[in-house]
Amino acid sequence: MAGSLVASQMSAMSLSSTASASMAGRPAVFAARPAAAAARSGSVGTTCSLSLLMQKVNSASLKKDLMEFKIGHDVIVGVTVVEGAKSRVQPYTGVIIAQHKNGLNSTVTVRKTVQGVGVERVFPTHSPLCTFEAVKGAGTPVVRRAKLYYLRELKGKSARLKIKY
Repeated sequence: MAGSLVASQMSAMSLSSTASASMAGRPAVFAARPAAAAARSGSVGTTCSLSLLMQKVNSASLKKDLMEFKIGHDVIVGVTVVEGAKSRVQPYTGVIIAQHKNGLNSTVTVRKTVQGVGVERVFPTHSPLCTFEAVKGAGTPVVRRAKLYYLRELKGKSARLKIKY
């Protein structure tokens, strides 16, 4: 029995010596990893994640005075056009047919008809070059869809939306 006890102690010693020998060539970071992970998990605010940093940067760039976008509403989008040294605001009037909500990357798709041809433009909602305002007296359209892509196929009077005053 004493011989087996001595043998088990020797095997335990040889395992610990091989473990320390295998860690000898590695940096001390690997040896201290469990302690560092325990220290990080308990402390809040010592490390700043990239997503939190991006949220702080994006929140500063968001527009505060945006109108409420609803699908089917008529809007006038004022697009700032820079030509040489001069800049002017070019109005674009149409119907909102789609809206993509993604924080700072939110966009609105506006469709209008010019000389019988449908034209669509996608405007970034929070861009400093675009201003949005609702058309006064246009009423509230009766819409049951989130995207009005079916208007692309319609022509003439059938392309109009039913309006509730």
